[in-house]
Amino acid sequence: MAETRYKLVSDLIDIICEIDGVPVSGITGLEYRHTVNAGRTVLISMATLQQKSLARLGAKVVLKVGQNDVTHEDSHNLDFEGVVVEASPSVEFTVIRVVDYVTFLQTSEYIEYKNSDIIGEDLYFLAADACNYKGIDTSRLLKGSGIIATEDMNLAGLQTRREFIDKCFSNMENLVIDSKHNEAVVVAWRYAIKRNKVMDFWLEDPLNKRYYMPSMTVSDKSPNLVGDGLVTSVDITQIVNSATYQNKSDSTEFITVTDDDSVRRFGIRSRLYQVDVEGKGNLEMLAYQAVTRFKEPTFDYNVTLKNAEHITVGDYIKIRNIAYEKEETLPVVEVTHSLTDSIVSVIKLGRPELTLKEYIEAGLQ
Repeated sequence: MAETRYKLVSDLIDIICEIDGVPVSGITGLEYRHTVNAGRTVLISMATLQQKSLARLGAKVVLKVGQNDVTHEDSHNLDFEGVVVEASPSVEFTVIRVVDYVTFLQTSEYIEYKNSDIIGEDLYFLAADACNYKGIDTSRLLKGSGIIATEDMNLAGLQTRREFIDKCFSNMENLVIDSKHNEAVVVAWRYAIKRNKVMDFWLEDPLNKRYYMPSMTVSDKSPNLVGDGLVTSVDITQIVNSATYQNKSDSTEFITVTDDDSVRRFGIRSRLYQVDVEGKGNLEMLAYQAVTRFKEPTFDYNVTLKNAEHITVGDYIKIRNIAYEKEETLPVVEVTHSLTDSIVSVIKLGRPELTLKEYIEAGLQ
């Protein structure tokens, strides 16, 4: 890559940018947006009129962004490859919206996925094979999940690669009860391109009881907080502490699972689900999973702070919440990094947005 650098934020951030192989200067702002199980979007603001001709829809964009020498072989999470999908040129400046290669999965040709090729295979490797497309680097996807595709997951059919991948990941969840957890917890696999065009799959533990070290610690008093700082959202509206599952085909076959401690603290919050599942053992497992996942109020955090551009989805941050006398380490599920005359990041911690209906449906697919 041509070493044409532009100092965006004084001497803090060094940028190399190419569009269709042509070095670009005059960048006045970058904004990265990223959510788990989705692609990254970057908004690039350019001050010079000469850059208008480069803002071709479909043009390939390569960014190397970081502190000090960005030509170093070590990759930074702000390093990015993608394509221009929107351009807004004006007299004084041009803004382009660039998306990473997950967009190729979303707009791929429709493929007929057949049960004969799916059933009995590890969902991890099925998804990895679907990601191997249009230059996406899947060389790190070697682990496997141990979750095997079954016919009742309804994975087969005519669909895009992204649709198939999302179906796989909706089933890549496990109820974990082990020595690392004081209580049962649902752990789920996530995917994203975190840097350049390298696809990552990782196992997200919402209680962080496994072996993940936090990338940073934030409290109400952290000196690098700006704007809204640390905002805590506590929500009890999705609590389910008593779940009844009933067989649609036989109304006499049902099971109820209740968490007495949650009921004592928050009152009874029950739900009835009528499902196409037979056997009290299967119904009990579904009810137990629902209560385990939704018996507690959700604590979500939005953190706005300076100089946290190294944080990306899948990282963990320890929160010391003085107001609620609560300390926990949670996964990063969404980030926005804004680089202009300063570096400001808005980081969302907690579980990705998932309604109870979506969770139940995922468990039944």
